[in-house]
Amino acid sequence: MSKHQEIIAYLENLPVGKRVSVRSVSNFLGVSDGTAYRAIKEAENRGLVETRPRSGTVRVKSKSVVLEHLTYQEIAEIANCQILAGQRGLDKEFSKFSIGAMTEQNIGRHLTEGGLLIVGDRTEIQLLALRNGNAVLITGGFEVAESVLSLADKKQIPVLRSKEDTYTVATLINRALANMQIKTDILTVEQVYRSSHEHGFLKDTDTVRDYLDLVRKSRFSRFPIINQHQMVVGVVTMRDAGDKSPYTTLDKVMTKSPFTTGLNTTIANISQRMIADDFEMIPVVRNNQTLLGVITRRDILDRMSREQVSSLPTFSDQIAQKISRKDKSFHFVVEPFMLDTSGVLSHGVLTEILSIQTQQLLGASGKSLMIEQMALYFLQAVQLDDSLEVQSRLVRRSRRMALLDFDIFLSKQVVARATITVKIN
Repeated sequence: MSKHQEIIAYLENLPVGKRVSVRSVSNFLGVSDGTAYRAIKEAENRGLVETRPRSGTVRVKSKSVVLEHLTYQEIAEIANCQILAGQRGLDKEFSKFSIGAMTEQNIGRHLTEGGLLIVGDRTEIQLLALRNGNAVLITGGFEVAESVLSLADKKQIPVLRSKEDTYTVATLINRALANMQIKTDILTVEQVYRSSHEHGFLKDTDTVRDYLDLVRKSRFSRFPIINQHQMVVGVVTMRDAGDKSPYTTLDKVMTKSPFTTGLNTTIANISQRMIADDFEMIPVVRNNQTLLGVITRRDILDRMSREQVSSLPTFSDQIAQKISRKDKSFHFVVEPFMLDTSGVLSHGVLTEILSIQTQQLLGASGKSLMIEQMALYFLQAVQLDDSLEVQSRLVRRSRRMALLDFDIFLSKQVVARATITVKIN
């Protein structure tokens, strides 16, 4: 094992939240600073460590993303397939899917172990796929040769059959993969929070003096409070303890029953809660309410400014692509996917369009925004291919809130109006 690989292995085995530095790694493993620096940079690219503004470089939970992380069992459910053989291999994950619409000579380079081949009634292609470790999904509801089923059972590789055509099945699988990628890309508390040992915490039996000592030591001013069972029972800030006697115990000054969050909560959700309730720090807890760490508003802003939420287009992204700006107004044309079941512009789509425009109008300052209230009125129905113009007016704005009015025009006639109240962080 090379020195570089040795450092990567060392970093992989560190506990989450452990701080690392070039000097500490080079001294501990007896390598040069340059070797340690290059290895730490690679570990950062792999998602093993992360450099944070005030904490330096720390070991984090690995966040490697595997796009095709579906099992053959899940594929069978997505495509509504009948399982014909190879049931013992249903729990295996597949690496990619291919469509067998080519000759035997050319299909070989598309077959990789752990793949899925979507094919029709071509027995030789089905056998070739199984011999190369690929599961087989037969479309069109065709009968399957006994030789194919026997080989699948022998190799424990599933053979599935769907009544749908190849295009429909491939579309269903591709959509499932895209949805999984979006879910994986969305930031959660687990990816951003800092451990309790890194941030600091106090016990309900500690005193105000202990709190002030921790403030000086850590340079933070907000801490979770735990009881003898390690459960979060409160939080303490300088406002709570700053003017109290140094010998007062924290259970008498802390804010009791604080809002807490778990690891799987999305950052978007927590960010909105922090804006709405003016939280600077929220304790992160396990299911039994014992303390794991904290998430701060600064950590969220730093992470969201550096990282794109998703590499694949969400519904909001698709809507935003249809909006154009001209002078001081926005324009869009009503397309089929924007209609509701009655064939007119959906309230939900127009709400999303107005939300996007609000972010664009007020987001230039780089602050976090949360739409607190929206009143939307349709004055007449809007149908397919109508070209709409949206004009906005800033009614009032302060440091913490803004009020906007929107008028939606069709051929210079108002067809809808909206009033939006925004909370600004």
